[in-house]
Amino acid sequence: MTKMLKLTLAGETYLAEMLWDEAPETCALFERSCPCESRIFSAKICDAEVTYPVAGPIANYEHIENPVFNEPAGAVSWYGMWSSVCIFFDECEPFGTCNMFARICAKDRKRFAAACRDVWNTPGTRILNEIIDIEEED
Repeated sequence: MTKMLKLTLAGETYLAEMLWDEAPETCALFERSCPCESRIFSAKICDAEVTYPVAGPIANYEHIENPVFNEPAGAVSWYGMWSSVCIFFDECEPFGTCNMFARICAKDRKRFAAACRDVWNTPGTRILNEIIDIEEED
């Protein structure tokens, strides 16, 4: 079994691979904070980025365990100064180093990017975060 991040946005679900090897403490704190629901908004700081606050055990975690400056498309990062998840849904110019702890699965990236582009027009959209177990394929 593999623990995955399941995101539900505007009635659609998307999966993200948790980066347990690269960011084990961040993943564990985020898992203990789930399930959590928040209001997502388009940050427009890095253009192709959405963000949302998360409460719970991870809220005050500011350590950068897996520093990534050039976030790849689908990067799910923890930004401790804002107690927020930042998701870079497409290629973008970085603003600073983030703590990447998950990545939207390749098969869901295009759909997720399209949903994220709609967030700008529908501020306050709810996003649900859950950690689920997925059976590994042979």
